[in-house]
Amino acid sequence: MTIWDKIYKNYLKGGPAWATIEGRLLPHFVNFVKVNKFATKHALEIGCGLGKYLVFLKEFGFRTDGIDSSQTAVKATKANLANDSNIINANMFEYKIPRNKYDLIFSIATIHHGLKPSVKKVIDEIYKSLAPGGKVFITLPDIESNRKWQTFINDKDLGNGVFAPVRGPENGLPHSFYAKPEVRDLFGNFKTVKIKLDNRGKIVRGHWIITGEK
Repeated sequence: MTIWDKIYKNYLKGGPAWATIEGRLLPHFVNFVKVNKFATKHALEIGCGLGKYLVFLKEFGFRTDGIDSSQTAVKATKANLANDSNIINANMFEYKIPRNKYDLIFSIATIHHGLKPSVKKVIDEIYKSLAPGGKVFITLPDIESNRKWQTFINDKDLGNGVFAPVRGPENGLPHSFYAKPEVRDLFGNFKTVKIKLDNRGKIVRGHWIITGEK
């Protein structure tokens, strides 16, 4: 059982809505979907959780696929979506996404849960798996937010901007934090890259919001 599977099991039994579990959608993502055009409307979410974003995309006519490390979350997402959605229980750092398939791949408050080489591998996978002209929407935590997050007080410094909380439900799980130049380098293969710091929002406060296209 993964750390996040324990978090979802606890939540579904009446426990707290840890991090981004609660039902609200990130306004930046909602606006991104509304103002952009997508050729095939086929989306993949990395870290789909309970499926709230995929349900939203369904309402806009998208075909929706997702992966998550939590069996509990995958089961809940499948229950919330039609049978044409492909929802897979998988480790995002090991899962090979089908090439040139999606015109939207997104991940919100998820892919930073690992060491930086692993995060880069996921972003490279995303680029290869987008169809030409496909779009990406990713969030990554800002390095400056590390000392502001309650569970990271007295955290374990793993070096190179990677820290692990020593308390709370994510105890021991590496989190990669980024300065803006690092983010630019990570998305160097993408076109029309936009990087915005969300420092006021309630859902991903202290995160970079990154968009771009293949």
